[in-house]
Amino acid sequence: MSDETRASAVCGAFIMVAYADANFDHVEEARFLSTVLNDPALSFLDSATAGACYNRLAEDFKSDYASAAGRVLAAISECRDDAEAVAAIKLSARRAIVADQRLMPQEEASLDQIAKALGLEEGAV
Repeated sequence: MSDETRASAVCGAFIMVAYADANFDHVEEARFLSTVLNDPALSFLDSATAGACYNRLAEDFKSDYASAAGRVLAAISECRDDAEAVAAIKLSARRAIVADQRLMPQEEASLDQIAKALGLEEGAV
């Protein structure tokens, strides 16, 4: 699988959860960029590719959440057999909740969609 697919899955997991409640805060974005992208679990991602992917996906989610989520879930599904990517996707999705400092029902639903795309049970992310 391509680096772009892996970056889309990891960055997209964060953005999908963060945007799920329609209340995305730039503090969330700053926390993601400063903590998640610098986490050793994501060291396999090229920072330039991840940064460009993140910016593109953030715009996609702002303009059409459902369409962007569908593309991200497809990328996540492609990564389901890549243990390194799966760990990074789960970390990224969880960090969206930590960044927001609360779990809203819409965000929980997004986590369950991500789990399903990874072939996991609901609540596994």
